[in-house]
Amino acid sequence: MIERDAQFTEFVNAYPAARRQRGYIAEQMFLLALDKCSYEVLITALEQHKRSEQWQREPRFIPSLLTWLQQEHWIRVLPEPEAAPNRRTPFEQARHDGLKKW
Repeated sequence: MIERDAQFTEFVNAYPAARRQRGYIAEQMFLLALDKCSYEVLITALEQHKRSEQWQREPRFIPSLLTWLQQEHWIRVLPEPEAAPNRRTPFEQARHDGLKKW
């Protein structure tokens, strides 16, 4: 059980701080999730969701840790954010490239 306690602590610490929840209910939901999938699936899905455009652009729409576990969000794959286009003008880019040499 110590391994699961450590996994729960690691999972909670990996969750976005503003939506993080600890306590008995959160731990029980975590253990129920582990009955359905492996820890690696949970943590990999969480890392993918943290990189997603939805979580990056609209943090207010990040579900609470309890909701994420209860609604089995680890099953969903959210779209990765698109790479931001280079917004520098050609002059700014040339100046930036020149500064890199220093």
